[in-house]
Amino acid sequence: LVELLLDPPTVRLEQRPAPKIGPAKPVYKVETTDPVVFLTIDDGAHRDPAMADVLKRNGIRATFFLTEVYAKRDPDFFRRLRDDTGSVIENHTATHVNLKGQPGVFQANEINPVSDRYQQWFGARPTLFRAPYGNSDDATLQAAGEAGARYVVNWGSEVVDGQVRFSGPQEFRPGSIVLMHFRDTFEKDVNAFVAQARKNGLRPALLTDYLK
Repeated sequence: LVELLLDPPTVRLEQRPAPKIGPAKPVYKVETTDPVVFLTIDDGAHRDPAMADVLKRNGIRATFFLTEVYAKRDPDFFRRLRDDTGSVIENHTATHVNLKGQPGVFQANEINPVSDRYQQWFGARPTLFRAPYGNSDDATLQAAGEAGARYVVNWGSEVVDGQVRFSGPQEFRPGSIVLMHFRDTFEKDVNAFVAQARKNGLRPALLTDYLK
């Protein structure tokens, strides 16, 4: 009896698309009843070794949203500032361009390579992203998510030249996110932030302890 060997039947494999990384979530304040307020400091244009003492003296662990054009000038400075104060370094684009309305590829190129480099320079990949000028759209949220960010962080008030500027209620509330910049008014701005926080019965806290 001769057994005929037939060609095996063709197996049709199901083609599944690669899993899509979801967009980051926009946040303007943290939903919490804890008496906490969050200081975020942007860009990195001005550097001063005294900044670490200012933050430590006031018990502040801040979130540094660094723009790569400034961060790359002195990564060691920002690494030391982070480590000395217990702060964190997050992504604020490569060149501080207005992202809103730009093509998705353009936005991804402003965000993703920065997270890659920050992981190399600072030993941790950013989990937060801030859009320049607070201007973002759906493409921004998607690009930030693909870069590994869970949240696109906005703010409710800003400290400029030692004065707190409010965009809503004229006070800090539990979960408020406050914007500041690396400027030569750094100490004056930190003091204004601390004074307002104390007035409202709040203590500074680290954003990544709450946005997980």
